[in-house]
Amino acid sequence: MTMQRLQHIGLMILAIVVMIATTQSAHAQSEDTGIPRLLSFQGVLIQPDGTVYSDGQYVISVKLFTVATDGSPVYADELSTAVIGGVFNLIIGEQVSLRDVDFTQQLWLEIGLPGTAQQAFSPRTKLTSAPYAMAAHSSVVAGGLLPNAKGAVLSLNGASGDLRLSGTGGLVITQNGTDINIDASSVVGSITITTLDSVIRITNPSSSAVKLGVNDSSIASRHLRSTGVAPGTYGDSTHIPRITVGKDGRITSISTMPLTVVTMPIASGRYINTTTTRQYSITIDTRNSTPVAIENLLASARILITMESTGSSSTGVISNRTAQGFTVDFTGGLPPNAAFNWIVLNL
Repeated sequence: MTMQRLQHIGLMILAIVVMIATTQSAHAQSEDTGIPRLLSFQGVLIQPDGTVYSDGQYVISVKLFTVATDGSPVYADELSTAVIGGVFNLIIGEQVSLRDVDFTQQLWLEIGLPGTAQQAFSPRTKLTSAPYAMAAHSSVVAGGLLPNAKGAVLSLNGASGDLRLSGTGGLVITQNGTDINIDASSVVGSITITTLDSVIRITNPSSSAVKLGVNDSSIASRHLRSTGVAPGTYGDSTHIPRITVGKDGRITSISTMPLTVVTMPIASGRYINTTTTRQYSITIDTRNSTPVAIENLLASARILITMESTGSSSTGVISNRTAQGFTVDFTGGLPPNAAFNWIVLNL
C-alpha cells in the first residue's frame, strides 16, 4: 500500500514500538516486582491532504488483535495525549493492564480517533520482537526458582539451600543416580535375653531369631498385673464389666456388656397405720410400693393380704382394682399402729 493510499484513508502512522523492560529484582515475576508490562508507541498524525494534525490534546484508541484484519480485539483502551507537530507518544498498559495479554502469539496494533471518521486506521501495525520480551519476564530468575515452581523441592523441614543427608546410629545412606538408599540393617545389634524365673520361655537361643513365650501353668497371683489398661470404674446398673486377661496375666482389655433385667411378675409391700384413728379404706399404689414395685397391675393378678396384728380390725377386703393399684377395705377399721402385708402375683 503506497503513502498516497494511506493519506487518502486519513492517516499515515510512523511508529516505533519498543518494550520498556528494566529489571529491578532478580526474583521478580509480576508487575509488582519492578518489571513494567508497558508498550511505548510513537507516531505522526497526518491529514488526508498530507498536512499534520494541529497541535492539541487528542483521545486515541488503542486495540490489539491476533489477526491483521477483522476479528475481535484482545485488548482495548483509549488514551488522552498531546499532539505537537503531528507527533504523539503513548504508553500502552498504564490505564488498562496488559497482564492478561498473551504475548507468545503474533499481535497487530490498531490506532484510531474515536468520534471521527478515522475511528480505525488501516493497515494495522504488526508487532515485532521487542514487545514479546514480556513473555520472558520470568527469565530474570535464571539461576534460581520461582516461588511456585513445579517439580522441585524448595525446602526440607524448613531448611533450604545445599542439604546433605548423613546416617548415624547404624544408618547407612547411599546414592545411586537419582535413588537415595537408606539401610537400617545394622541398627539392631546383639541382644541378650535372660529369664529371671520360670515364667518366660526362650526358644532357639543360639539362632538369630529368638522367640519368647510364657510357660504353661506359670501364672500365679503374684504375676497378675493391672497394667495395660487405664484405671477406672467399669460397669454400672445396666452394664457388666468384661475383662480379658492375657497368658502373662496382664489385663489386655476391659469392655462392658449390657445387663439383661428380667422383671419378675411379683410385687409386695407393707402398710402401717401411723394415724391415731382407725382407717377403714386404704389405697395401695403398686408403682411406688417397697421393697418390690410393679408398673402395671393386671386384671387377673392375685392379691394376698396378711395381718401382722389382730386387734379389733376385721379382715381386709380387696376392692377398686386398677392398673396402678388396689384398695383394701376394713369393716371394723385398721387400728393405729396396726400393719398388714400384701403380695401381688401379676399373672
